[in-house]
Amino acid sequence: MKTNRSFGLIILAASTIVLTASAQDDQREKRAKDIGDRIGTEVERFVNRFTQRWDARVEDDASVQDTSQRRVRQAVDWEDLESESDTHTYSTATLVADSEVVNGNIVVKGADLTVAGKVDGDVVVVGGNLRVRDRGVITGNARVINGDIIKDDGATIEGYEDRTSAQSTRYREPRRRFTHGATSFDVPWLTESTSYENVLFRYNRVEGLFLGLGTEKKYYWEGQRHWNAYGSVGYGFKSHAWRGNLGLARQFALRNSDGHELLELGVEGYSLTDTKDQWIIHPMENTLAALLMHEDFRDYFKREGYTVHVAYYSARDNFRSEASVAYSADRYDSLSNKVDWALFGGDKRFRVNPAIQPDRIHNITGSLGLNTVTRYSGGDEGWNITATAEFAKRSYGGDAEFDRYILDLRRFQPLGRYENFNIRVRGGSASGVLPQQRVFDMGGLGTLNAFPFKSQPRNSQPRNSQPRNRMLLMNAELVLNGAALDDLEFWPTWLFRHFNFLLLSDAGFTRSVPTRLDPNEGFDGVTWKEFRHDVGIALSNRTGSFRIGVAWRTDVAAPVQFILRVNRPF
Repeated sequence: MKTNRSFGLIILAASTIVLTASAQDDQREKRAKDIGDRIGTEVERFVNRFTQRWDARVEDDASVQDTSQRRVRQAVDWEDLESESDTHTYSTATLVADSEVVNGNIVVKGADLTVAGKVDGDVVVVGGNLRVRDRGVITGNARVINGDIIKDDGATIEGYEDRTSAQSTRYREPRRRFTHGATSFDVPWLTESTSYENVLFRYNRVEGLFLGLGTEKKYYWEGQRHWNAYGSVGYGFKSHAWRGNLGLARQFALRNSDGHELLELGVEGYSLTDTKDQWIIHPMENTLAALLMHEDFRDYFKREGYTVHVAYYSARDNFRSEASVAYSADRYDSLSNKVDWALFGGDKRFRVNPAIQPDRIHNITGSLGLNTVTRYSGGDEGWNITATAEFAKRSYGGDAEFDRYILDLRRFQPLGRYENFNIRVRGGSASGVLPQQRVFDMGGLGTLNAFPFKSQPRNSQPRNSQPRNRMLLMNAELVLNGAALDDLEFWPTWLFRHFNFLLLSDAGFTRSVPTRLDPNEGFDGVTWKEFRHDVGIALSNRTGSFRIGVAWRTDVAAPVQFILRVNRPF
């Protein structure tokens, strides 16, 4: 039914564009614009719902109770509010800056909203907190579901203020989102083993269909609980193997006036179908690619063992950070292809999953993460920086000995009302002999979009020689919202303000250098000719989570590569 509806929306949208372009009288033009606004909103809602988490449950309808005494008015149903053409919807931490004016309503789901400027409309926050700064103004109503309203001296909310529990609302998102604001840690570097959905569903070439149950890790910032258990269990129907993990953490809340802090001690045991490609593609996006396109963009290996760690987390208004040290004792082994079936894809076959050397790796890993990314009405702004240093030694009890470092730096920079510039720089270096599951790869989806997947660099040597132990990758995108062209009389702004145009560029290389070199060596003599480069264009929804486009190489004549993503690449 949803598919038929989406096709219908596309047909209606095309018809409305023609109608708008040909209308001569003001009354017809206004009627076409109203219809178009509704269609554009519905298209964006469909895309956003498609790319959200996949375990959504429908909560029973319940009457909404207005607890405010400030205005005699029924509380606005949040779903009705979101469907209005002038409503802006976000699912990450959002800031209305001091000098910013948002004309319309704002709905924020599963994150916090800070208003330092002016919102000319209603505000709804679900599973997060609303904070209004000293000169912040909300001309309409403010409603928070499973969160709090924090007002600085001088803050203004002209309508009513309503705090509602999840049990008394008609909000139809997964239950896990209701408690998101109180027990979540909204950063991009979380591992998959700590952020499982309640229902696990995946499909890949080494397990076939995998079904299971999971519980994500929670962060008790307010000290509600001291112990947190998380984990998963599931079964691969073609690998005929059970996989799962179980973690237990003791948390110490260190709340202060500036924000929240946690100190944590934890242990986790696991038997996993693991991959080093988590940074390239989300597991659900990879499942869709395997099922629908006969493409599996991950390589897999078996990993069994345990990890103990100590970590520090902090969460303030626009700053989140993590510092951790962990000791792991793992045993690795190869996994082979078990299926070669997909709904579509013609005569394509899955790539052979690369074999690894069975061995034990005992290591100490230090990690640091810093995040200041805030979602504005026009796009993202801020930094995201992650760094890891891994030290594997035979003296720790394992078979491997190497040091491996990765730095990932991302900047999201608004350039104006309608444009953003986003860039990622990722570098890796290692000393010692890297096992196959630690080697640096590049090419294809998420790295160099116009090149074959995990293709070798120009200066590469045969596979049986030195492993690739140096890497440098740069991805950039210039984002332009469709409303930037609204001066054109014939331009259907009512539709394209829901979409962005993207100009893409990727560049990177990998190297194989002697294992005796220190990690800070081996990058000398780099020239532009050593980089592989491509450019591309794409169309995306407002958040960039869904995009479709093409990319082509700049070094040689090669077929254009098609891009289809249902998650942001970075």
